[in-house]
Amino acid sequence: MFYQLPPAGNPVCLAPAVTGTVPADVFTTWSSRLLASGTAALAAAVIAAIRLKGVDDPEVILPAYGCPDLVSAVLYAGARPVLVDREPDRPWMDLEQVSTRINPETVAIIAVSFLGIPERMDSLAALASASSVVLIEDSAQAFPQDPDADFWNADLVVLSFGRGKPVSLLGGGAVLYRDSRLGSLLPDFGAQGQHPGLILRLQVTLYNLLLSPRLYWLPQSLPFLHLGETYFHPLDQLGPMDAGRIALLPSNIEAYRRRPDTAREAMAELVATAAVSGSDVIDLPVACGMPRSRRLLRYPVLFDRLARDSVYRELRCKGLGAAIMYPVILPEVAGLEAVFSAAKEFPVARSFAARLLTLPLYERLSAADFTGISECIRADR
Repeated sequence: MFYQLPPAGNPVCLAPAVTGTVPADVFTTWSSRLLASGTAALAAAVIAAIRLKGVDDPEVILPAYGCPDLVSAVLYAGARPVLVDREPDRPWMDLEQVSTRINPETVAIIAVSFLGIPERMDSLAALASASSVVLIEDSAQAFPQDPDADFWNADLVVLSFGRGKPVSLLGGGAVLYRDSRLGSLLPDFGAQGQHPGLILRLQVTLYNLLLSPRLYWLPQSLPFLHLGETYFHPLDQLGPMDAGRIALLPSNIEAYRRRPDTAREAMAELVATAAVSGSDVIDLPVACGMPRSRRLLRYPVLFDRLARDSVYRELRCKGLGAAIMYPVILPEVAGLEAVFSAAKEFPVARSFAARLLTLPLYERLSAADFTGISECIRADR
């Protein structure tokens, strides 16, 4: 009980940026608008897409398996979320379904980089362009390590800097754009928010402290924090990022880019061993051909349903940071039943939700942690 690895999360940096970078140029060739949350940033991007097309009953296409905040953002923007199923054994939308769901009222497609694994952006961009639809890349779980890399390929990119994200400020988000026309259609967020520096520093200090495996059981034992839970909560307003987080953004991007990525190699070897001994194990980064140059937020693996549940219980019992992400598809999330009352079954997405397991992926994992995880996921254990 008293040794619990968090499923994700690196410390938030409170030091100033070494390079003196300012927020205006931390995203290289992209222009940015900084908001109070990633959900608000996605809502702003959808609003821009609606304004660009100017239809009466706007629709937005998104995956049937994902974070409920996707729906919160679309509903706030005044559009109707239209779900599509997954490709079998992949964290990607079914391209054929995307194509058939596009109609004259479609204003945007939201493509999610799931735990850092990119969607097939070239194919989605072709579908979007052919129908005058805005392609929005939800990159809340993915961030480039190389500042000069051609990392994003969409009309609008949405980032989140919340708890457990690649670059975390315990809150905040951003919309990135290259086309000034789209940038001009983003809503006005009002004056920059103020956040007392001392309060933010105390929050960050406590968060960093509780990331320790010897202390993480404390926040896990507090139900009002809703750690690891999937639930729908409507977005109530848009607002700008506060001054305290804006000041910390450059140094935290720099810290992310300096952070080594050796844990991924060790976890990949561990999963490969399990895959050899059990054909029901699918290493998603390998199966998707994810390049080594991209970083993962967590290491996602597909098991069969019974094996997933068994391995998850064992890893949780030993405090080894396993998670099942979103346990159900979006139509089954509490609070969204009425929104998707006429939705079809989405069998592939449901199977994906029932088989997915994520493993922790950060540098403070010890050799004993890797050994424990290996013992739990081996098919012949």
